Amino acid sequence: MVWLQTFVTAAEEGNFRRTAERLHLAQPTVTMHIQKLEALWGVELFDRVGRNVQLSRAGRRFLEHAQGILARYTESVEDMARWRQGYEETIAIAVSPLIATTFLPRWIRGFTYLHPEIEFSIQVTESRQILQNVLEQKSDIGLTRLDVTHPQICCEPLYDDPLVLVAPRDEHDFDGPPRRALDILDQYTLFTHNHPEYWRDLLVKLRNISPTLRTMQVSQVHVCLDWITEKMGASFLPISTVRRALLRGGVELIPFEDFKLPTAHTYLLSPKISDGAASKFITFISEYMAARPFYRRDV
Repeated sequence: MVWLQTFVTAAEEGNFRRTAERLHLAQPTVTMHIQKLEALWGVELFDRVGRNVQLSRAGRRFLEHAQGILARYTESVEDMARWRQGYEETIAIAVSPLIATTFLPRWIRGFTYLHPEIEFSIQVTESRQILQNVLEQKSDIGLTRLDVTHPQICCEPLYDDPLVLVAPRDEHDFDGPPRRALDILDQYTLFTHNHPEYWRDLLVKLRNISPTLRTMQVSQVHVCLDWITEKMGASFLPISTVRRALLRGGVELIPFEDFKLPTAHTYLLSPKISDGAASKFITFISEYMAARPFYRRDV
């Protein structure tokens, strides 16, 4: 296996010296590993070009096999490590950044307490990519902010998230009147497009009441919150994403009554037929959210 790793690394580096440095080996050891493989197969795997090397025809043919063997070996090592730790199944989840930093940790913590034999593999990605992950079976479950219609996928609404106007905290105004939303929109740049659904229609309405509105597209909610704390701007965000920032005290909620704000939605994507650990986790999530009326869709 060590010979194969040396061969694959040399193919990537195109130089035995860099290969030795990367693998923390002596350069003669790298040469010896390659020579042993060449003797085993009776072919030359590299053509020497000055101080560099490049794969020969035989080397290019063998590279795919070597990579496959190493990948399977790594998978077997990881699988045995999980087995030794007591894990029997793995739930692979594709999740949007907003959900990954709000409800997902609570779901995993509660579920793991009940099922310590089940582990999780988390892929944080944008909502538009999550459907494809589930379709290609890279993920057992998808947690997304986008509604999905697909014949092979079940899209279950999980919860609704009210929007709130979030602004930097005024640390000097302790007993003054409440800050007005229009004053906030006039004073600060509005960070937009941190959610895939509601910004287009929301901006049209906001420009009707604040024609001089200044905006900046910032795609990640956690960046918006950090920048709001730094007094760089304000934004409309789902309430679940700002609770921690409110506790830290760097931001505050501004009452908004000029029109009814939209609601952010969260959906759970899964194959039409789910079983095993994934099915258990889906049931757990649904029951968890049903016990929290503030986020229920029918309230």
